[in-house]
Amino acid sequence: MNTICLKPLAFLAICFLACSVQAEYRPNCFNETCARWLMKDVNQVYLESATAYRQFADDVLSPEILMREKLRPFYDKMQKFNWQHFQDPLLRRQFEVLLRGEKYPPMTYDFKRATHTLKTMAKQKFVCNRQKLNAFPGRRCSDMAYIHHIKSVITNSDDLEEIQWYWAEWRNRMPADVKEALHYYIHYYQNMSTPEMPASAVWYDQYEDSNFIDELEELMESIQPFYREMHAHLKHALRVRYGDDIIPESGLIPHHLMEQAMYQSWKKQSVLRNPFPQRKLPNVQQELDDLEWFPFDLVNISCRFFSSMGFTNLTEDFMRDNFIEMEPSEGGPDCKSRIFTYGEIELNYCPKVYYKKLLQTHGDISQIQYAILKNSYSVGLNQEAAPGFGNAMGEAAILSVSTPKHLQQNLGLLTNIDYDDILNLNRLYRMAVHTVLTIPMYFVHEKLWIDMIDNRISPDRYNCHYWNLMAKYMGVGPTTQTKDGAYDMPYKFYEGIVEQSRSTRKLFGEFLGYQIYRAICLEIGEFQRGNAYKVLNNCDFANHKEAGELLKQMMSAGSTKSWRKIIRPLTIRNIEKISATAFLEYFEPLNTWITEDNIEKNLSVGWTYGDKCQRST
Repeated sequence: MNTICLKPLAFLAICFLACSVQAEYRPNCFNETCARWLMKDVNQVYLESATAYRQFADDVLSPEILMREKLRPFYDKMQKFNWQHFQDPLLRRQFEVLLRGEKYPPMTYDFKRATHTLKTMAKQKFVCNRQKLNAFPGRRCSDMAYIHHIKSVITNSDDLEEIQWYWAEWRNRMPADVKEALHYYIHYYQNMSTPEMPASAVWYDQYEDSNFIDELEELMESIQPFYREMHAHLKHALRVRYGDDIIPESGLIPHHLMEQAMYQSWKKQSVLRNPFPQRKLPNVQQELDDLEWFPFDLVNISCRFFSSMGFTNLTEDFMRDNFIEMEPSEGGPDCKSRIFTYGEIELNYCPKVYYKKLLQTHGDISQIQYAILKNSYSVGLNQEAAPGFGNAMGEAAILSVSTPKHLQQNLGLLTNIDYDDILNLNRLYRMAVHTVLTIPMYFVHEKLWIDMIDNRISPDRYNCHYWNLMAKYMGVGPTTQTKDGAYDMPYKFYEGIVEQSRSTRKLFGEFLGYQIYRAICLEIGEFQRGNAYKVLNNCDFANHKEAGELLKQMMSAGSTKSWRKIIRPLTIRNIEKISATAFLEYFEPLNTWITEDNIEKNLSVGWTYGDKCQRST
């Protein structure tokens, strides 16, 4: 069993912070004035903790969990106030937000161990290299992890037998501690539930909607017609690539081939060829290489984008003190930035220069700008409005800077390329492969998780229920039969139940990001329905102060009010909910083309499936 230890300096820092909790409480005073004094004490502990956690970051638990734990000594005191009747709405809201942490049990070693297991399971090596195994039958080995190794095989191999073997082997040989960690997390949330508050209500507490899964399901229903057309298109592409017998009569796509299509979203030799392959998409990476930009250039470019919209310039001193280039070995295979925004700010950015990072860095700077504005509030009010709200604004920024208009006019890239309707369809197609195919996967993971923690399914049906959901929402079936007792969910499912990387955050941020993007584009006049020169998918925020004002209004709200109230001015008819309308409108030209192409090819759209759980009884 692996033990997880704190670094000695981190341990000393946390011990010091535990002592600092002994602030001047003013006992037996529970009026509004004393509540403000108490919040000063809470804020002091929060800021001291932020300094320590920024310097001695915990590799297992998120800052959100660590901060929640650090404020635990205050919860009992706060509950003694009649805070629901405070006259000051911000103080009332501050108590409401902070007391969400009270329902979570104290952090234990078991919780930390389970979290570590779920976060790292894709990097654990527990599968043998197939070639070595064939060369030395009976040999015991474990030299391949999913990340770096198996994912690369599924992405790049044309050998279906090899892909199927690794798909099944990874699931059949999954260590017992992964399943134990999953069950620990399930019981963790179930133990917090009450007859009035099911476990899913605890999960969705920060979204302030105990039935938030219903709203997510409505989003899935909205995009389902588009997804079904994409699904039929993919089935045809797979038959062209691998033969007519690759897809079962039901029309379900084997899971390993759906994964391959997702992983190849930006790969040149993808199973999914562009609508017009004779018009190749331009090589942005080649132009970036020719410019010889350094990693910090991406940060500067992103900062200038926000400055052009009226955001405060980030000074050289600020960037020197708060922005750190990561070591080449850090950040994982996707070179993902690390951002700390809890009271203090730190961005650890990728040391590489490529197109995807150019876009992602704009999302990172969006998070920094959000942190600067919301950190002006005291503890509780300085949180993001809901998990993924910052991601949504970052997504809107990324959609803006990824447009041909921005790349050509603001960055001087692709200036010799004519982005006509045909080339733009190819661009939207690559984006859709990456987005439209993956969103239902995250929803399946979310739906499965909610059914698990609300005890709607028994543990012996977890696996068959997973395949029922995959068939219903994705038209995907198992690659092959795995061993009895195996769980077939991919690594993204396990990562998605850890608080800081939950699937909810991904779904929420994706749809809301498109919604924010369209609302701003309409406001600044860069998108006009029916105007071929003002299409949604080529709208750029750069140099529009009105766009900056709308973003700053959302950012500067922090969590002073619910996310629904914050987005209300941006929604059609001022409704306070997420909509898939913007998402569908963005991809409308592609949706139209694929639908017509499927009709022209006489392709069958849709699929049939049976109840896997009924068969397993």
